[in-house]
Amino acid sequence: MVIDAVIGLIYNVFMYLFGAHEPLRFNISTTVYEFIHDFVAFIFFILPMSGLQVIFSIIVAVIIFRITVAVIKTIWDLLPLL
Repeated sequence: MVIDAVIGLIYNVFMYLFGAHEPLRFNISTTVYEFIHDFVAFIFFILPMSGLQVIFSIIVAVIIFRITVAVIKTIWDLLPLL
């Protein structure tokens, strides 16, 4: 499906440049997006959002804390050079 789209795109560009100057048409199949949408909807239906929000908030807080500590340590190591 993806290979067909890439080959079709290359063919359309080639035909536009060297062919009868047909307008470019992009026909993208949305079946992949429908599958992803259905999967995400199923996950959100099964899992409770209130519990996931707390877990997600803790993970984001830990990541921000680690980034802050890394920036402070980097600045502290650069202080003798300044």
